[in-house]
Amino acid sequence: MENLIFSIFHSQFSIIYMNYPKGAEALLIALQTPSPKDTLGIPVLLWGKPGVGKSSFLEGLAKEQFPVVTLIASISDPTDYSGLPVHQDGKVHYAVPEWVDQFGEDGDGLLFLDELSTAPPAIQAALLRVVLERKVGFHSLPDNVRIVAAANPPDMIMGGYELTPPLSNRFVHLEWDLPASVYIDALERGFPEVSLPAVTREAHAKVLPHWKLLVAAFLKRSPNLVYTSPETDKYAFATPRTWDFTAALLASCDLLGIAPKKGQKAGKACLELLKGTIGEGVAIPFLEFLNSLRLADPVAVLDGLEKPNMHKLNDSEIFVLFGSLNHVLKERMADSDFYKSALTYFDLVQQVISVNRRDLIFVSLKEMVATKDNSQNLLLNAQKSAQQTSPEAAQQVKEKMTYLFEQKGLVEFIDVLRT
Repeated sequence: MENLIFSIFHSQFSIIYMNYPKGAEALLIALQTPSPKDTLGIPVLLWGKPGVGKSSFLEGLAKEQFPVVTLIASISDPTDYSGLPVHQDGKVHYAVPEWVDQFGEDGDGLLFLDELSTAPPAIQAALLRVVLERKVGFHSLPDNVRIVAAANPPDMIMGGYELTPPLSNRFVHLEWDLPASVYIDALERGFPEVSLPAVTREAHAKVLPHWKLLVAAFLKRSPNLVYTSPETDKYAFATPRTWDFTAALLASCDLLGIAPKKGQKAGKACLELLKGTIGEGVAIPFLEFLNSLRLADPVAVLDGLEKPNMHKLNDSEIFVLFGSLNHVLKERMADSDFYKSALTYFDLVQQVISVNRRDLIFVSLKEMVATKDNSQNLLLNAQKSAQQTSPEAAQQVKEKMTYLFEQKGLVEFIDVLRT
């Protein structure tokens, strides 16, 4: 039933956005995505021609409990974003601008920075802290206030400015356009009402580790793509910050059924988000990497329903597999039959050692056997579970662990883990 409801929701979600401007679906996904700093929303910058509805669409999201505060860069002063310095009691304080009060202390809402490409360097410098740290002076915006900017390409307006790389790298860049068919349909029927997609913090936190693992696997294979030059792409470029954005956005796309997964192609909005976060030149090989991976279901593997062959898996697939197995093992630590999952894990470790690829599981194995938290220690919990089950189970675990730790390669490996 739950899968049916999700399918119906996602079908409606996709149909609705067919009647909206290009970039709308990706924008709303970004607005609802928890950021790496655990606030709500990945900052978005919409690029589009004048008059294609960027401002009206965003201001149309305003509701009684969801204010949209619009600030226009060309008529702003740096103190509108950093606060006005005031001398009081022998100290300099920064008075919070009035617009901040519209969000209340814990409210939802959207800060809309319009005409960003008209912002001179002084304004762009003042915005750096607002966009990334969500601070106006020393005052923090509420966690549920999202930040969106809109801009026309500098070559399309008089007196435009190029965005500085530090400010540009704080946004997901989305191309915004209003196709004629969409505009004509809106003239006849009006734009259908839209709401933010169903992405909760709890569900997002559950799938985020998987996507972080996939990003790590790709960057282990292509470390030269951790950073790319701002000159390599029109708007977006790769940095550790934007890779963090990428993992968070892919987790949201996963929950909405449009992420690139086994048997499932990436949806259009997901592709737009990848391109707008790390740049097209990096997004293409990253997507090819995701599509090429043969990923086993870690639950099925630990339950003995899938038996991956380490001789046939490539380095990235082994790295991702063990990272995924760790996540499931941690969830099962308190299970009475946990030792069964541990035995399967030990067998897989033995396979990796036998094919001389132990370096691929260094981080994963260290996380499971060298942790100081006994409640998360694989070895201690496997022994405890087996001893509580039966003498036979305890003996089976003991023999497996003894065999493994007698292997020269693994002994050397464990010695390194302990350092």
